[in-house]
Amino acid sequence: PDWRVEVGRQEEAEEPAAARMVTAGSGNPIFNTCVSLFTNKHAKDMHDRQIHTLTRICQTYEGGFFVADLPVLREIVEHVAARVEDGLEVFVEPLCMLLGACSIPFVKETASEEYRSFEALCAMVRTLGVQLLSRDRSVQLAAGSMLVQYAAASEGQPATISYHHQVIEHSGMADNLSQALKAAEDIELFDQLLLLVLELSRTRELASQLVANDCLPTIINAFRVGFKTESVSLAVESVWNIIELVEESSAEISTLPTIETFKHLFDEFIEHGHRQQDKELRNQLLVLFSYCVQHEACHAYFGQTGLLETMMNVAFALESDHHLSTNVKNFVLTNAHEDFEMKRTLMHLVCQMCSDPACTELVANHPSFVPGMVLYIDERISEHPARRKFTKQQERLLQVQCLACLFTLVPHCHELFREVDGNQIVLEFMAEQSEETLRSGCLKLLLNTASLPGFQEDLGGRCVAMMLSLVREKGLHPLHIRQDAICVLAQLCRDCPENQEVVGQLQGVRVLTSNLDPEGEDVTVQSKTEPMVLSAVDGLWAAVAGNRANEMALDEAGGLGMLLALLEASEKPMHYMVVSCLCELLENPDLRESVAFWRSEKTKRGVVRMVIGMWEEETQRKEEEARLRMEMHVKEAEGKTSQAHVEELTGHSMHTKLFALLGQMGFQTDEKLSAKEEMRLLEIERYLALEDAVLWKTFSNELLEDGIRPVTPDHRRLQDRFERDEGIEKELGELVEGVKERERRENEADLKRFYERVHLEQGAKSSTAKRTHQGAPTSTRTKIIVDSHKAQIFPALINPQNVAAAAAAAKGQTPPGAGQVQQLRPMSATEQGGVDQFL
Repeated sequence: PDWRVEVGRQEEAEEPAAARMVTAGSGNPIFNTCVSLFTNKHAKDMHDRQIHTLTRICQTYEGGFFVADLPVLREIVEHVAARVEDGLEVFVEPLCMLLGACSIPFVKETASEEYRSFEALCAMVRTLGVQLLSRDRSVQLAAGSMLVQYAAASEGQPATISYHHQVIEHSGMADNLSQALKAAEDIELFDQLLLLVLELSRTRELASQLVANDCLPTIINAFRVGFKTESVSLAVESVWNIIELVEESSAEISTLPTIETFKHLFDEFIEHGHRQQDKELRNQLLVLFSYCVQHEACHAYFGQTGLLETMMNVAFALESDHHLSTNVKNFVLTNAHEDFEMKRTLMHLVCQMCSDPACTELVANHPSFVPGMVLYIDERISEHPARRKFTKQQERLLQVQCLACLFTLVPHCHELFREVDGNQIVLEFMAEQSEETLRSGCLKLLLNTASLPGFQEDLGGRCVAMMLSLVREKGLHPLHIRQDAICVLAQLCRDCPENQEVVGQLQGVRVLTSNLDPEGEDVTVQSKTEPMVLSAVDGLWAAVAGNRANEMALDEAGGLGMLLALLEASEKPMHYMVVSCLCELLENPDLRESVAFWRSEKTKRGVVRMVIGMWEEETQRKEEEARLRMEMHVKEAEGKTSQAHVEELTGHSMHTKLFALLGQMGFQTDEKLSAKEEMRLLEIERYLALEDAVLWKTFSNELLEDGIRPVTPDHRRLQDRFERDEGIEKELGELVEGVKERERRENEADLKRFYERVHLEQGAKSSTAKRTHQGAPTSTRTKIIVDSHKAQIFPALINPQNVAAAAAAAKGQTPPGAGQVQQLRPMSATEQGGVDQFL
């Protein structure tokens, strides 16, 4: 009856709030009552009573709902939301109250209750996520606020280990968020949704869901609403988080519309962003630029939209003497930390885009970008207004940055660099600098540019002298500086006779030779000596090979012997360069004699025997690789193609290099070679002919497989070629058999001589004992026995003529001194002690 309802309302109104809180707890029947009001056919239209019950629930649980009540609470939210979707505006406020109460952390009755109710939590969050798509703006804001509170890290824990984020991930709420973002037209609602996106972007899994639901384009569109709004700061940070956690997402935003949006926002920052927070946000935008620049396909978009030109204008607005098409104001580009970092970042980003030809052309034609970098290393204009604006520390950092950028830029615009006299400016700057970092930057720049057209002549003898000075002064410069100097010297001297002559005039050959031996280096850098030795070999190769005077200076300094010793002692990766260097050096006949007389201090081997040993090691290595591939069941091609065979012989085969080295020696040696070494040397001498035969057979088979039959003259030439190759193989086989036969005869002769020597020794022993026994008196019987034993051990000590007598008796001749009484030499104390020990 109506009067009972009215009385109940009066009693509830008179009930204090404290009393109502006492009744809060899990399993409260008020939830079932509320559900019945929405589901019972007689009560489903009692909107006032439903609203009153909802209000009472929110008041009762203003401290938070219990985790155990989440299933029935979710059902209530769904019923109320359905009323709102049906157009009943009176349910908007109760629904917002419910969502507000849900934003308070859920109450746990046991410590593990939240973890045991994982599915219920996921279902609840999924239902709340649906409210982001509600037709009512207030409901959307309330749902967004509640989800932001739930997604925020709790109890000081980072988002990466937040249990709430795991619940959100399994709820699939990101799909609803994406739809709400695309449909949002109100700036307040859009900011609320962006705030939720920011919270979700802190973990990799949720960031991946945002990318999968195509949220990034919508977030980036927020860059156009004005940089002073909160939307832009939220969007920039969200995109940064997503790209950092989901690597593949950077490729999705590297599109022309995205770069156009970036340019729009960057122009606004440059024109009007003078506040501290504006500059910080501007630098965050540059971080997003850096992610896009990593994709080469995006470089052209920077040039098409004009963003690249704007970046160069901003980076060197102060240094330019030209009128630039930009709204950059001088007071904007201060020496503050934010502006200084922006300048350095822009320089780095522009250099990264020079791999694109269109961008390279823009950079090369820009009136102030490359000249502005050269300005900071030109000591002649150290008082330029742009340089005086920065502190000494900032100027040094800019100099390091400019050298690194020129390292990348100059190969693409070397003509412009020469026009501004960049080579001489770099040399002057390096000569004036004593700081290791700046000197190293100059050396790396020279290393990357010295081989460019015209640079060897521009740098010339002055640069060669500076490099030799750095290499010579071991105590003043660290290892990496001297190594870079040798590499620059190699670039300057390669195929440049003028610079090679300067090296010879300055005694540079002896300086480079001294760096082949790393023993003089500091113990703390022994692990870095191998690259240093490689650089020294390369420097000698470039500065000496082809210049007769330098080659003779190398021989006089003992450089050939050091190269050969290095070849014997070094590891396999170094063999390629050392062997190649020696092959070119031995084109000078005057050096071959020194190499032929060289002997190893450790093994006493000469060059030929050492190279034969290296050939054997290379053969064993190839066999081992083939065995390992077979064990690993790596399927190989049926045979190498002719092209692959040629590439291996001309570029990757150590056998080819060793063949060339022995070819310079004429395959001759004064050393005594074993039969095995002789046979291997015969094979090496015919290595190229045998490989050429294999190549022609492979090529002929490829023609047949392609259905190409040679005409009669070509066919005859091929047959003649095959017969000649067969003759070479046959000749090699005969020579090898001849060596084997000679070895067999020598072994037989050695064995025969061994047996003859044994017989002679046995005859000498028996003859000495017999004569001694017959010529001695009876009283000396004991001494004779002793001497007999001694004769078995030291026959020559008793009488040196015994051996000769035994040999003469074996031939039927009269022994020397026959018929004479032979006197026995008395034993010394040492001999007597040896006999006593034996007895």
